[in-house]
Amino acid sequence: MRKLLIPAILGFCWTPLHSEETVVVPDFRPAKVELTTNGAVAPSSTTNRIPDGMTADLSVETDKNFRLNKIYTYLNDPEKNRPSKDNAMLVYEAKYWNHGAVLEKDKQAKKGNIFVINWQNDGRPENLTVRLDYRQANTRERVMTKTQEYKNFEGYEKTVIKVTGDEYLRGGVVNSWRISIVRDGKIVAQEKSFIW
Repeated sequence: MRKLLIPAILGFCWTPLHSEETVVVPDFRPAKVELTTNGAVAPSSTTNRIPDGMTADLSVETDKNFRLNKIYTYLNDPEKNRPSKDNAMLVYEAKYWNHGAVLEKDKQAKKGNIFVINWQNDGRPENLTVRLDYRQANTRERVMTKTQEYKNFEGYEKTVIKVTGDEYLRGGVVNSWRISIVRDGKIVAQEKSFIW
């Protein structure tokens, strides 16, 4: 038994020593890639382009004292945004926004897009406006605006702006939006959706 075992062990050890491993290296270089912009120049960020469908826009003059901390959007439409039954938090959120709607006309009045805007003013108290500019699916490039005024305001605020009821049923889902804080006719802070 020993005589058979020793040659078998040596056979396994001997074969890796005599085998040669070859690594194949491709003999080519990638082609030179040319720019495909055809001479186009990126738009300058200093020019303030008026959004489609608007005749005029407010000038932007950012101020470090104003911040849009978090913007939360919710589509309150059970046909288009049905929460998973497994996630109790999402099921509760639909119930939260529909609280008090008993009749069908009440439910239709609460259906739509809801924007929850957390923002703050770290500077002195001022008269401010939180402004929502938006486009809807059925109105295409036409821009609508909703505002909420704040007199002599400083500190932290949570603003809720809704595009619900007849506005939502006629115009459809909000496709793009821009939320701004306006002081004296100038935008001091703003956030936009990806396709604004």
